[in-house]
This record gives sequence, C-alpha cells and structure tokens, in this order.
Amino acid sequence: MLRASTTDDLGLRSTTYTAVGTINVDLRDQSANEQAYADGVAVVRRAEIRCRWNSAQRLSLTEKDRIQVRGRTFRILGIQNLDEADMLAVIEAEEVA
Repeated sequence: MLRASTTDDLGLRSTTYTAVGTINVDLRDQSANEQAYADGVAVVRRAEIRCRWNSAQRLSLTEKDRIQVRGRTFRILGIQNLDEADMLAVIEAEEVA
C-alpha cells in the first residue's frame, strides 16, 4: 500500500507516495477502456481488489491511498465492507496506463 508522504504549502497531499505496509490481496480485472488523453490515448483498467477487512483497517486504508499489486499501481475509487460482516474488504480501483 502506498500513501502520500508529504504535503504542500496548502496542506494538500503531494503526488509522492511511499510504501507504508503490505497485505495479501486478490486482484480481479473487470474492464479496460481507451480514452482520449492530451495528444494520445490512455488505457484505463478497472479492477476489484479483495483483502481481509482487518488488514485494511490496520493500515487505515482510504481513497486517498494507492495500492500496488504485481508492479501495477491502482488508484482507489471506493472501499466496501462486504455484507457489513467485518470480514472482507472489496476495493474498487483503476489503473491508468
């Protein structure tokens, strides 16, 4: 898991991320779309990442963080406590390549 490590003059997070912990996850690719980006095309891949709920809580995982799985970095879109059972965290994420 990667977290923004510094803040700018306004107190906002910077784009520099540092590793803060490791958790076991299950990565499930969902879709890929091409979008016009600047003077080229960007491929946006959506994925579902599953991990144990207590692991996500232990690292204080939020939508501001990034997750790196097998060399791919994902931006977190949302975190769901599956069935409100405090057992499984379902993380919706996207990767822009």
